[in-house]
Amino acid sequence: MKLTARSARAVVEPEPGATRPVLLRIAGLHFAMTATEARTLADQLHDAAEETDPAERTSR
Repeated sequence: MKLTARSARAVVEPEPGATRPVLLRIAGLHFAMTATEARTLADQLHDAAEETDPAERTSR
């Protein structure tokens, strides 16, 4: 499945005391994760962004 939502705004909020205290909301989806999961996701997103073609990054 591929979801493309150019106007979707990602919202990240902490929820202290929760089992999974990092909340990510994007395009109507809600993801709750631990701090470690959030850092891993951030690293993966960063790595993928660095692997993209620089010309493609500037055309968006």
